[in-house]
This record gives sequence, C-alpha cells and structure tokens, in this order.
Amino acid sequence: MRGIVDFLFGSQSLAAVGSGMAWSAALVQPAALAGLAVAATLIAAAVAIALFLRGRCDVTSETRRLARMVSIVLIAGAATELTGVATLWQPVYGLHIVMKALFVGVTLGAMAVAWRILPGVLAMPSRAALADANHRLETLNAELEVRVEARTRELAEAKERFEAALSGSRISVATQDRDLHYRWIHNPPLGLAPEAMMGRTDDDILDAAAAAHMRTVKFGVINAGQPASTEIETQDRQRGRVWLRVHVTPYCPGGRAPEGVTLVVVDITDERRRAEMLEHVTQALAEANARFDTALAGSNITMFRQDRDLRYTWMHNPPLGMTAEDFLGRDDEAALPEATARVVIPLKRRVLETAEPERAEVSIKIGDGLHWFDLRIEPFHERGRIAGVMCVAIDITGQKEYQQQLKVVMRELTHRSKNLLAVVQGIARQTAQTVDDMPAFVDRFGARLQALARAHDILVDESWRGASIDELVSSQLGHVMETSGDRLDEGGTRVMLKPEAAQNVALALHELATNAAKYGALSTAEGRIAVHWGVRASETAGDGGQVFEITWQEQGGPPVEEPRRKGFGRMMIERLVPRAIDGTSELVFDPEGIRWTLRFPTDYLTDDGKGSIAVRS
Repeated sequence: MRGIVDFLFGSQSLAAVGSGMAWSAALVQPAALAGLAVAATLIAAAVAIALFLRGRCDVTSETRRLARMVSIVLIAGAATELTGVATLWQPVYGLHIVMKALFVGVTLGAMAVAWRILPGVLAMPSRAALADANHRLETLNAELEVRVEARTRELAEAKERFEAALSGSRISVATQDRDLHYRWIHNPPLGLAPEAMMGRTDDDILDAAAAAHMRTVKFGVINAGQPASTEIETQDRQRGRVWLRVHVTPYCPGGRAPEGVTLVVVDITDERRRAEMLEHVTQALAEANARFDTALAGSNITMFRQDRDLRYTWMHNPPLGMTAEDFLGRDDEAALPEATARVVIPLKRRVLETAEPERAEVSIKIGDGLHWFDLRIEPFHERGRIAGVMCVAIDITGQKEYQQQLKVVMRELTHRSKNLLAVVQGIARQTAQTVDDMPAFVDRFGARLQALARAHDILVDESWRGASIDELVSSQLGHVMETSGDRLDEGGTRVMLKPEAAQNVALALHELATNAAKYGALSTAEGRIAVHWGVRASETAGDGGQVFEITWQEQGGPPVEEPRRKGFGRMMIERLVPRAIDGTSELVFDPEGIRWTLRFPTDYLTDDGKGSIAVRS
C-alpha cells in the first residue's frame, strides 16, 4: 500500500518539475497557467456538449452516446493536464502517468464507439446541404401554410354552407354517446333549441313509444357497427303529430370501436301528409272514375282521344255494335266510312290549329243502320302544348228518329186538323139546314161535336194510332144508356180503327144512339140494342177480299115507321159516313126495330187490329 502511494504521489527522493526549472518564476508560472488554460478549455467543451444535448431533443441515441464519450475524453484530458500542473510543485509522477493512461483508455473507447457510428456521421449533410434543405423545408412549410389556410377557409365556407342549408331545411344532424346522450346537435327537430337537447336522451324528448323504438335501433347500430334507417311518429307541441325519418350510423373515431352514433333526422311530415292527401285524392278519383264508368256504361255517350296525327289513343264506351279495337291505333280514314271521315277530319284539324272547340252532327253507318252523333271536339293539352283532341260523341239517333217522327206527326196532324175542320164545317152546314131556330141548332150541333170529341179522346189515348171499336161503341152509347147493363148486347173481333174510320163510325153511332133514345128502343124500359162487328168476306162478285162489318139492331121499342122526311142524321148514316171510308151503308126501318149495317175495307183497320175475337155481352 505504501508503495502505491509512493508511486502515485512520489517519494522523498523525487524532486518536482519546478525544481528542475530552478523554481524560475518565468518558467514555472507560464507552464502552470498553460496547463490550467488547457484543462479549463477541455472542461468548457465538455460542459458545452452537455448543454447542447440537453437543449436538443431530436438528437439520436447513438449521437448522444458519442457526445458523452467525447465529453469523458475531454474531462479525462483536463484531469491529465491538471496532474501535469501539479507536478510543477509535487513529484506526483505516478498519478500523472495513471491519468494519462486513463485518458488513453477513454480515448480508445470513444474511438471504438465513433467507429461504429462513423458511417452515419459521415453521411450527415454538409452545412450547405443543410441550408438548402432548410430552405426547401421553409418553402414547403410556407406552401403548407397556404394550403392549410385555404383548406381552413374552404372548411369554414363548407361549414357556413352546411349550416345555411340545414337552417332552411327540416334536416337535423346530431351525435350521441354510447349511453345515447346528445353531445352535439345542429338544427334540432321539433322546434327545440340545441341547449334543450344537450346531455339528454330520447326519453326526455320523444314520446314513450317513439323513444323505445329509437333506443332499440340505436343500440342495434352500436352493437352491430352497421348503419340503419327508420321512421317514427311523435308529437310536436306546436304542429301536433309529426313524422321523422332517422338515419343512424356508428360513430367510430380513429377507426376504433363505436363510441356512439351519428344521426341524420329528416322531418317528413309534409311528405307524409301529401302522401295521405294523394292517397285520398287517388281514392276519390278512382271512385269518380268508377261512377263515370258506370254512368257511361248505361248511356249513349262515347268519349275518345286522338293524337296530333288523329290516331285513336283511348276510347271509352264505344258506340253500340262496335268495339274500342275497331278504332285504337287507327286514324279516321281507316276507322270511319269515307263520307263521315270527310266531315270530321277538317273539324279536328281546325281544332289542332286554332285551339278552339268545334261541334257538329255526323252520321256513321253501323251494321245495317245509320246512326247520328252529336260530336264535340276540344283541344287536348299536355305539358303546355296541344297534344291532340278530346272528343265526346252522343248518339242522337233516337232523337233524330223522334224529330223525323214528329215531322210526320205534325204533317199528319195538319192533315187531320184540316179534315176535322171540314167535317165540323159540314156538320154545321147540314145541321143548320135541318133546324128551324138557333136553340135547336146549338143543341144538335153541340151533341154531334161531343160525339166527335169522344172519338178524339180515344184516339189521343192511343197516340192517334187508332181507336178500339168496343171503346167507340161504349163511348157513344154511354151518354144515353148504362152500357154495362142487360139492355146492350155488344161483341166482335177486337180491332183498331184508323183515325178517319173511327171519327166517322163514331158520328154514325151517335146519330143512331140519339135516335134510339128519343124514338127507338131506348125510349122504353124494355128496349134493347145489339151491336156486333167483325171481318167478313166481301160480297162483291169476283173480289175475293174482306171487309169490316158493323151491325146495329134495336128490339123492344115502339113500332117503327119510315120517316117521310130525311133529316141530317139519316143522311150522315146512309151517305156521308160510308162515302168517307169507301164503304156501304144499309138502314132498314123494320117495325120490330131499326137495323143498320156498315161495311168498309179492312184497309181502315190498323195492323194491330186484326187479331183474336173477343165477345162481350
């Protein structure tokens, strides 16, 4: 141990370096100052390296290890210099040698470490390269700042547009955490404010049924990690019942597991109400169309539509005897007779040109008959332009036939009126010639007009088609006797007399009934009258035809004597009536009672008057 101390700190036999310099201040002091300066410089360098490493966090671990080794070498060198300075006054040559050896060892260790990281150190860029890289980095950083500023501005503008779009719409966007508490909301639904929803759940906002449904959907999205959509019905305090369409997506920040949900809520109340209104209108339209179809199905109205080329595109309730297939896809020239097409085509083209409706009466041959239609043509508009024509055709064939029949009836009525006036005029003239005073004229003329009127009543009841012979007998005898009693025996073939024959037969029956009431069978209580009629074979030689015969037979009245003077009544029975209907009359004054027979051609019977025989007694 004593030997080591003597080695390190010198023995008494050794002298200090200063003694070798004869303790010359000019030599010892500069040598000491130089050694101290070198040691201080080395220590300062080590401290500088430590401060550098402390201030630079970006230095790699290998570089830090190398810097520490260099610092140790510097400190070892400083210690060696300090022991060298100490040898000026003390012979610590062994300690100086140990310090030098330590310095050499530390230096070799630092060199070994440096050798391993030397390629990386050598690869480090130069100052100029670092400056250039720094310049490029600054340029890139400036560009990035410009881009970031532009992106920030675009993001702000997009946010403004997003908020502006949502603020004017019925769309809400929100996020909820895993417990379904609202964490962010924009443009809240149901007229709520954002602060009224933050931190709350659907149970606090929606009615119970809607909240329960949404809770199920949202937890399903969180658990499955898949989006879902649904619709709910809830209550708005101001608007009442509302409908919301909710799209739920999982909220997964950084691609992690769902931490909540993101909601897009669309208020579809107006859409649902429009849908309900549309459904109601559609149903009402369907009912109206059904009523329309029912009404047209039993009517004589046909509706159809044609395009601008006058091709039939739609038809409802086609004319009787035709089908829609006879028209659809065809034009008027192909679907209608040539005469009809020549009339309707110019009308329809004029409607297409002027947009003014047209109306006309047209005829078309269907089967073996000619049908008339009241045709109304109107422009059909589609998307603001005339796309064709819409037409309504009303079958007026019956009306046309009625008008034609009415014309015939009017002509017939005019003819009959003239004939009636001639008959009345003849009755008046002949009556006037057979009476001596005005009261008698009025009485007889009025009675004969009444007989004529009764015949006309029957004709009117039968629409002037004719008059039943049994009704004529009952009407003319009814004013002088009870026709349902035993005093009248009537019967014969049930026939209808044409109007002209009915008027004349009525006048003859009136004269006979009036005479019977005054002078004949009806003037006594026991008198009877028998009236019979029927179709008989003609007695004219070689004729072979048939005639209608009426017979009048009185019984039980006063004895009959032929009058010396022929009055107007006898003239009417024997001459005027048979002459008017191309017949013959035979009047016999039998003492037992008057007999009268009238025969005239069956041409004076109507077609429905030649049927079965019906006898009344």
